[in-house]
Amino acid sequence: MSRVAHILGGWSPNIGNAFFQLAGYEVLREVMPRAEFVLINEKPGYPQYWNPRGGNPTGYFDMASAVSADYIVLMGPMFRSGIMDIWGESLDRILAKGTKLVLLGVAAMKYTPELVQEYRRMLERFRPHILVSRDSEFYKIGAEYADFAFDGIDFAFFLPDYFPVRGMADAPPYIALSFDKRPEPTISVNSGEVQDPRRGSDIRFEFEGSSWRLQDDWRARWVARSRAAMMLESLVFPGSQVRRLGHFDVVRTDHRYAPILKRRTFRYPNVMVNDTPFPYLDIYGNARLTISDRIHAGVIALAYGRPAMVLSQSPRFRLLERVGVSGIGEQPMMVDQLALSRDKERIRAFLRNKLNV
Repeated sequence: MSRVAHILGGWSPNIGNAFFQLAGYEVLREVMPRAEFVLINEKPGYPQYWNPRGGNPTGYFDMASAVSADYIVLMGPMFRSGIMDIWGESLDRILAKGTKLVLLGVAAMKYTPELVQEYRRMLERFRPHILVSRDSEFYKIGAEYADFAFDGIDFAFFLPDYFPVRGMADAPPYIALSFDKRPEPTISVNSGEVQDPRRGSDIRFEFEGSSWRLQDDWRARWVARSRAAMMLESLVFPGSQVRRLGHFDVVRTDHRYAPILKRRTFRYPNVMVNDTPFPYLDIYGNARLTISDRIHAGVIALAYGRPAMVLSQSPRFRLLERVGVSGIGEQPMMVDQLALSRDKERIRAFLRNKLNV
C-alpha cells in the first residue's frame, strides 16, 4: 500500500487554493484506491499582507518533513521568485528519505527569463516523479526534468465530478460578482451611455438579449501597484451598492476573505464569504453569469457548465487559454464540456498508470 502526503492549505489568503487542492486529493483517491493519505499544511512563506517579501518565518513547524510517505504531492502556481527559500530545505529532507515528488496542476506566477531559469534549477535539483502542468508553457519548461510529464489542466475543473451543486434552489436568477484584487467595475445593462473619458477600460458585450457594459476608473490602475494599495483602497472607498443588474439579482463573493474587516469585506451588499470552498461552488455553479478578477471564480463557473468573464492580466490566465477560452476577458464564454471531459479522463488514465506500479 502506498502512502501519500497531500497538501491542503493556504485557503484563508485565497480560497481558490482550496478548489484545485481538494480536487487533486479526490482525483488521487480515485486513481489510487488502495493508497493511504496523510494531509499536510501549506508553507507559510508565500507572500501575504503580513509577509510581503515571502520566505518562511522563523519558528514555523516543518510538518511536511516529519511525515513518512512514498509520495509528496504539491499543487498550483508554486513556482515563483524565492521558491527555493520556501520549499528547498524541506524537499532536501523529504526526498532524501526516498519519497517521490508529485506535482499536480502546477504552473508559475510569472514567466520572465530570469525566473524560468530559477524554476529550472529547482526542477533539476528536485526532479519530480510526476509532473502535470495546468498550462502548456510550464509543461514546456518542466517536462524534461520529470520521470513522467503530462500537459494538463487546472485540477479545479475536476470538482463537479465529486461535488455536484444542489443548493440555491430557492434563489432567484442571479449573477455572481467577485472582485477583491481591484474595485468592482461599473456595470450597466441597456444604458446607452456615452463613454466617460475619465474612466479606463470599456468592455461591451451581449448577454441573454441585453447589452452589457463594464467600465473601470483610475482606482483599478492604482491598486495594481501593490497588495498594500489593494487593501488601502478597499478600506477607504465604499463599494457599489447595486443589488440588481438587468433581470438578475447580484450575489458577491470574496476569495481573500481573511482578515474579515467589516468596512472591507462587506462594503458591497449581498456578500458571501466562507472559510471552506463548498459555498463558493454553489454560488458559481448556479449563477447565470460569473464576472470576476479571480481566475478560479471563472474556473468553477466554467467547470459547472456556466458562462464566465475573467478580468485579469495575471500570467495565471494561461490556464484558461489551455481550455480554449482565451477571449473570456472580453465576453462571457463557456468551456467545451466534451473536450474538458476528454482532458480529465486522459489525466486520470495517466496518473492511474504511473502511480500504481
